[in-house]
Amino acid sequence: MELNTSDRKKLLALPFYLSKRSQLPEPRYGQKEFELFKELTGKSWYDDANIEFDTEKKITEFEYEKFLPKDALT
Repeated sequence: MELNTSDRKKLLALPFYLSKRSQLPEPRYGQKEFELFKELTGKSWYDDANIEFDTEKKITEFEYEKFLPKDALT
């Protein structure tokens, strides 16, 4: 497929755009998803509910290129 550089970047950013536009319900106590989250992360879903400032580095559509190998962008 012959694509322009800008088109390739748009296709690479597509998952980030789509993930921002979908909102799934949060798990509740007693659901298997809640237990799975607790098993995978070691924390409860609500442990960080009162955090005012999130220090975790997020990948956004504006700087996703910093997190991908150079080969994926060419």
